[in-house]
Amino acid sequence: MRSERLAPLSLRHRVSLLYEGRRSAVLAEPVDAMRRAGLHPAVEPRSRYARSLLGDDTTVEVGFASSVRIFGALIDTLWTGKREGALPPAVLAYRFGRGGRFVAKTSSRRGGDLADALNDDPALRPLLARAELKNIHLAQGLQGRSVQLQPLAGTITALYFPPLPPYTVLIRPDEADAQLALLTRLLAG
Repeated sequence: MRSERLAPLSLRHRVSLLYEGRRSAVLAEPVDAMRRAGLHPAVEPRSRYARSLLGDDTTVEVGFASSVRIFGALIDTLWTGKREGALPPAVLAYRFGRGGRFVAKTSSRRGGDLADALNDDPALRPLLARAELKNIHLAQGLQGRSVQLQPLAGTITALYFPPLPPYTVLIRPDEADAQLALLTRLLAG
């Protein structure tokens, strides 16, 4: 059985502490945004995610998703919301740009109707502008509705070659508030 404890002076232990500190710095503002919205987030001890309940059937979480690149890795912040309850199946994404809009990723009629309804919602435009996102994904079906938002900021980048320390791009308070408001609005809609 492998021990979870690392030797205090080992390189692996020091690197894990470095990334734990970076994750904690990135999570600070989303956690504050959750508290400002009246939520009570629980932060995982190693700062891998913060999670809170919104009502009886909805969970809001902010955490990290990793992707490996040729010369390093990106650790992106990812807001995830899940609302329980059976809904007609639909999968949507948001197409960014000058005429940004929600688009159905499936050929179902319900997906097109849901995309049209979200595109016609006037409250979403200002939130989308303030949230500074690079990806939005919405899926619903028998398990309920799931929404994922990936901010532009909140990235931790590690370069393997040449060996450079990681750097982070922190989320600003107004961005975090808009991201949380957008997430809860998309979960409710």
